[in-house]
Amino acid sequence: MDLESELRKAMAEQVAGASASPSLVADVKRRHRRRRTRIHAAAGAVAASVVALALVPTYQSFRATPAGNSETTRPTSTVSAFQQPERPPAPGPARPPSEKGRPGAGATRHPGGHPPGGPDGGPRKPGIGGVVGLPSWITYIPDGLAATAPCAVTGTAQRKTTTCKWRGHAGWVEIVLVKGGLAGPQELMKSTGIPGRTSVRGAPALTGDLPGSGRQISWLAGPDVGVTVSAGGSVTTQLMRIAEGVRP
Repeated sequence: MDLESELRKAMAEQVAGASASPSLVADVKRRHRRRRTRIHAAAGAVAASVVALALVPTYQSFRATPAGNSETTRPTSTVSAFQQPERPPAPGPARPPSEKGRPGAGATRHPGGHPPGGPDGGPRKPGIGGVVGLPSWITYIPDGLAATAPCAVTGTAQRKTTTCKWRGHAGWVEIVLVKGGLAGPQELMKSTGIPGRTSVRGAPALTGDLPGSGRQISWLAGPDVGVTVSAGGSVTTQLMRIAEGVRP
């Protein structure tokens, strides 16, 4: 006898005394119904999940967009819907523009049509040292000084002298410009002592002491054009810088 036959015989002997219970068929049917119920419940849950996932994009598309979102902001017109459009002016003779709308309105007018300027007619501009209203041919005046009066012009057509003065807590400065009839800087010197010699931008110049603590420097800035710069007080140390800033 082979192994298969022995196994069949042993199995038959093992179940020979066993018998099915009277409720076996009922138990099988009940378990079958329970299994079908569980399968239907699982299928329903899966279907509900699918429906919920499908409704999410639809909800997002219909959700209210926050105020200020560029996707829903509509351009608004600057003119109200109830405001009547502006009507064109009626035809008629053109009216001249008012004083307020005219170019240059509000600007200060000067007698004779000439703007304020230096004594020689040139424009005034602030100096490097912060002094406002310097003539165009003076480019530097130390800080802390103010003009005592407008530059004075005297003389004749053959020889004209322009004198400008500044004073302040730091001392004083006087610049004299002479045009016409000059032979040399010695004609401009006010000092009675023996003058010293120096140069201003390459031009020979004479220096000398003045009464008190003042000093002066004189030179010819061009043909028949002489300049004398005098200073007193602490600004005397800047005498050469002031002289180099005079460019008639």
